[in-house]
Amino acid sequence: MKKQSVILLAATLLCFTLSALAVSFEPASDTFHIPDTKPDIVITANTMLVKDGIATLEGDVRATREGDILTCNRAIVSNSPRWLLASLTPRLYRRATVPESKMIRETNLEARSIYFDSDKGRFNASDSVNVKIEERSWDLATYSWVVITADEMLGFRDSNRMIFSGNVRIRDKERFGRGHRLDYLKESATAILSGDAMVETQEPNKKTGKMEKRILEGQKITYNTETRELVSE
Repeated sequence: MKKQSVILLAATLLCFTLSALAVSFEPASDTFHIPDTKPDIVITANTMLVKDGIATLEGDVRATREGDILTCNRAIVSNSPRWLLASLTPRLYRRATVPESKMIRETNLEARSIYFDSDKGRFNASDSVNVKIEERSWDLATYSWVVITADEMLGFRDSNRMIFSGNVRIRDKERFGRGHRLDYLKESATAILSGDAMVETQEPNKKTGKMEKRILEGQKITYNTETRELVSE
C-alpha cells in the first residue's frame, strides 16, 4: 500500500533520536501539539523528502487551500520564503462564488509547470498554458465559458492583473481572438489583446436581423468585459 505523506505547513517538524533502547526519555512538551487553526495549505503525496528546509513530494500530489485544488506528480515546497513549484502534468482547479452577480465561477488551468510565490503575491505558468473559465448563475439559467491558451501566464495578487504572452488564443461562445499578448485588468474590467491582434465575432445585421461575421484587426484591441464593447487601434 502506498504511503501518503501529509505536510502541515504551519506545524513544526519534530525528530527524535534514541542512542540506546535502555535510555529513557521524556517527550518534548509540544510533541503531540494540535494547532488551534487549520493550516493554510494541506498537501498529500506518495513520498516526501525534506532537505535544507525544502520538501520534495512525488506521486499523486494534491494540494488544497480553500477553493483551490492543485494536482501534479511532483511538487517542490519551501516554507521560508513561501513558494511552491508544481510539475509533471500539474492542474489547478479553483471554484469561487460571486455573490454580487449570483454566479459560480470555475477555473481549470493546465501547463507544464505552475509556480506560486506567496510572499511576493506572484503566480506563473508555462509552457503550453490552457485556461478554461466557466460561469453559472445560481439558478442555472445562464452559462458562459472562455478558453485561453498561451506560452506563458503571469498573475499578480495585489494588482489583480493577469498577463498571457506568446501565441495567445482566446475563444468563447461568441468570438475568437489571437495576438502576441493579452492583459487582463480586473479593476477596470478591461482585456487588451496586442501584437498583430485579431478578433472575429458575430453581430446582428440591423437590416436583416441575421448574425454576420465581423473581424477587427489592429496592434491593440480593447474589450470591456462589462459593456462588451470592442475597440481596435
